[in-house]
Amino acid sequence: MDFQGFCKQFNIAQLNPQQESAVKKVNGATLLLATPGSGKTTVIVARTGYMIYVAGVSAQHILNLTYTKAAAKEMEERFIQKFHTSPENTPKFSTINSFCMSVINICAREKGLTIPRLISANEKIIRDIAREMSPEYPSDNTIKTLAQHITKVKNEMTPADELENIPDVDIDFQAFFQAYQNVLRQGNLMDFDDQLVMAYQFLQQYPDIRERASRMYHHISLDEAQDTSLIQHNIVQLLVGRQGNIFMVGDEDQSIYGFRGAYPAALLSFTQNYDNAEVLY
Repeated sequence: MDFQGFCKQFNIAQLNPQQESAVKKVNGATLLLATPGSGKTTVIVARTGYMIYVAGVSAQHILNLTYTKAAAKEMEERFIQKFHTSPENTPKFSTINSFCMSVINICAREKGLTIPRLISANEKIIRDIAREMSPEYPSDNTIKTLAQHITKVKNEMTPADELENIPDVDIDFQAFFQAYQNVLRQGNLMDFDDQLVMAYQFLQQYPDIRERASRMYHHISLDEAQDTSLIQHNIVQLLVGRQGNIFMVGDEDQSIYGFRGAYPAALLSFTQNYDNAEVLY
């Protein structure tokens, strides 16, 4: 089947030349810079189908990563609706955190590791520590700010000895962060961002797990790359390698999650991070 036959069989809407080039880009490292409203989800869905029905890539070897559960669910539903696939013939659509949790669970099972319990919310822990360290009862805004900075530190991979104090928060953040980590460690707990930290460590520590994941998913796409954090980009690069197949979609001018550690600089350094990389607009 050629591209025209593919579009006709699956009723793919008319694509402009830039969109068509992106859909046909199957192998190698590609960065697609796509502004809002330019049809990036349409391109990702169509490209995923093109890889399967034209390029002959098995659906089980395709991993589509995005920022939120809602976005992953929407893309999966659009793919199934467009290509009428069964579950076993549907590629994986996932958030990076969810994928990381699967890596952690595999390592726990195969390496005999005890994994800390994931907590759904850390507000109480933050408030209890802040109450002990602050001269006044911490406000809800202070708790929110501390939570955001915990996330930012872990996603930016900031060393503990390089933490800076938070403006307008009357708490020694370095001491606070250390106390927070101690509470998690003593309770055998991990927060949402620890999934990323632990998965990254395991992928480095256990090359057999990493190589198996790379063989399983040798075609990876990453949506909303401008809101993806440094540690998330590093996880993806571990899986892909310098010469692998990565299709990254984003727009560095649209990053809105800097307060949580978003790392749009990865788009600017894409051609340095991956061999023979190509940038499409």
